Amino acid sequence: MTANVAGRSTVRPLLRRSAAALSCAGLVMTGSALSASAATGTSGSTDLGPSSESRVLVVEKNPASYAAENLVISLGGRVKKQLPAQGGFEARLPAGTLIPVRQSPLVLRTERLEQDPVTGVSACPATDPSCFDALPETEIWQQAIGLDQVPNKNRGGGVTVAVLDTGVTPSADLGERLVARVDLTAEHDGLDHFGHGTHMIGLVAGDGALSLERYSGAAEQADVVSVKVAGWDGATDVSTIVAGLHWVVAHRDTYGIRVVNLSFGTDAAGPTGSDPLAAAVEQAWRAGIVVVMSAGNAGAASSITKPGDDPFAITVGAADIAGTAQPADDVVAAFSSRGPTADGADKPDLLAPGVALVGLRAPGSTIDTFRPAARVGVDYFRGAGTSQASAIVAGVVARMVAANPALTPDQVKGVLLATTDRTLAGAAGGGAGLVDAAQAVALATSAGPLPAANAAAVASTGTGPLQATRGTHPVYADVDGDGVPTLLTGEVDALGTPWTAAAVTTPWSPATWAASPWSAATAEIAGSAPAPAWTGGRVPQLTWEPDYYGAPGWLEAGWDGRYWGGRYWGGRYWGTGMWQ
Repeated sequence: MTANVAGRSTVRPLLRRSAAALSCAGLVMTGSALSASAATGTSGSTDLGPSSESRVLVVEKNPASYAAENLVISLGGRVKKQLPAQGGFEARLPAGTLIPVRQSPLVLRTERLEQDPVTGVSACPATDPSCFDALPETEIWQQAIGLDQVPNKNRGGGVTVAVLDTGVTPSADLGERLVARVDLTAEHDGLDHFGHGTHMIGLVAGDGALSLERYSGAAEQADVVSVKVAGWDGATDVSTIVAGLHWVVAHRDTYGIRVVNLSFGTDAAGPTGSDPLAAAVEQAWRAGIVVVMSAGNAGAASSITKPGDDPFAITVGAADIAGTAQPADDVVAAFSSRGPTADGADKPDLLAPGVALVGLRAPGSTIDTFRPAARVGVDYFRGAGTSQASAIVAGVVARMVAANPALTPDQVKGVLLATTDRTLAGAAGGGAGLVDAAQAVALATSAGPLPAANAAAVASTGTGPLQATRGTHPVYADVDGDGVPTLLTGEVDALGTPWTAAAVTTPWSPATWAASPWSAATAEIAGSAPAPAWTGGRVPQLTWEPDYYGAPGWLEAGWDGRYWGGRYWGGRYWGTGMWQ
């Protein structure tokens, strides 16, 4: 990539492809052409074919022969393309035929293909999270977005990023830079029993201490405040998200919060003009806090989630960088949501890497337990989604603000959009293209006027109904304290308090937070310190279903394969419910 800012230019280097693409590079085909029968159906296509087929690399003992190809066809499979560099070919194998192919004396080995063996792009369907879990980790993403070219003095030091998510597991990768754990849930410990929040925080600000800096985040010197808004099953309500944003704005000056990451979204439809969740996001924006949000993982047109449809904040989609730092092979990830929004806006605003990214692990958490294939060693975890892409951009923003503390949120957005690599700018869901950290920091610190976004953006009045922004993933709660959980619907918040528009239309401040019923119900814990016994106000537990209400974790709930479906653990959601 070559980009120019104020007369400067940087070139994104061509680096190695992913380990999966090169694992068989030493096996070179020496032989003859494929027989006419085996060639039937062969093409350069990378389609997935019938859902019952496996996409497999077959490495032959004798690449000069076409006997292995004929074996595949005799079993009802299809030969898709020859792969001379890998010493074999790509095949589609019907269910039940992988073992006989693998055990054949004609075959050296077989390998399931989660990536295209030539391009390196993920071949995982958007609805198969286990496929993404099995991808080799993307270790080149920092070079792909120019982080390695940002001056070392601009690594996010002095800037605090608030992460509204499922809590955090303290780690040596965060150390004392984890300055606070805030908890608006019934758990009141600030810890991550679900596993999503820890992963995001690692991508934002982990310094890689446990991996010799191999798996560091985007802003390894930034401070972090974890604002926990969901418990062990990931269940949360829009009203809890609003309260978390209220806390962030009220404590902006206390902790130096300049950025907030929100890797969350509901599938609610409708414009943003009176949306209370959009109004909450805009409260933070007006308070000088840059709000970075995920676009959603539905992988379809008009599927941007709320509040990612807000016109002011920065909405991030996911790119698959194919394991290289060069832009020519980048694509928009298959799962990444795209616009237009109900308001006709062309979201997401920009892209960041979002496939096979390694962040911190929350051992024993729900996701960690049920997705063991995604573990990377003892301390890390691999994930794919627009959540991860959003976390990366939040870290880039922290670097920009550290380099120029005078930046306004509108300027941050304007600079980001003016400095992207535009290879994917014309693609569906590509926004302005891939974030370029080096160019963004360079422009943010340059002399002269800076570009500013949102000149034509229209703010939400916040007067719309709360229920309209919840979408199709409601939660259960015992808001009246009778021991019986009921569906949380209508104009009532997660505490059981009647909802009024004043919750988002009154300008937020430390005084409005102190007067909020959420203030007495929110735990604030220093850094990695043990959580004291809770003596504050009651917060009802939120769950996706009533049958395990009251359970303190997945084990006690009997959480099993029943909940591994599309709503809870499907490919449309990196974790469950609304976490992306």
